[in-house]
Amino acid sequence: MNIANVISAGLMPAVILFVIVYGVVKRVPMLDVFSDGAKKGLITVFNVLPVLIALMCASSIFVKSNLSGVFVAAVKPVTDIIKFPSELVPLMIMKMFSSSAATGLLTEIFSAFGPDSYIGRTASIMLSCTETIFYTMSMYFTSVNIKNTLYTLRCCIFSTLCGVAASAVLAYFM
Repeated sequence: MNIANVISAGLMPAVILFVIVYGVVKRVPMLDVFSDGAKKGLITVFNVLPVLIALMCASSIFVKSNLSGVFVAAVKPVTDIIKFPSELVPLMIMKMFSSSAATGLLTEIFSAFGPDSYIGRTASIMLSCTETIFYTMSMYFTSVNIKNTLYTLRCCIFSTLCGVAASAVLAYFM
């Protein structure tokens, strides 16, 4: 076994042991602190859960109802002008909501076009250059009770479009 495996196998138990020893030395009521943290964690889960369920339902409806095909047909004239593969538009949209659903679409793209095709390379880079905007915003902003998210959303969508454009350019030169 190499040194990295030894370190990674022992790191988490060492951190837990350190926290326990530190708490005992500082005379912290460990069970009370742990219980309070667990209670706050459950409250956060309870507050975030409705948003997560709505995001999962919306992404499932988008994929299963063929709304993606309708959307691709609607934006095809624009993607043809900017020379972007319209087959990647559903992937771009889905990635904003769900990374796992986007990975499912990626496997379909690989099956249809191949992983070494321009579309396959662009899709691979795109998933690395973009973020699950709505999932991340709902998780973090709901947990700390932030309501005004308009400017964050605008910047996130702009950065996603930049990542998509960069992925198309990078894949072109590969």
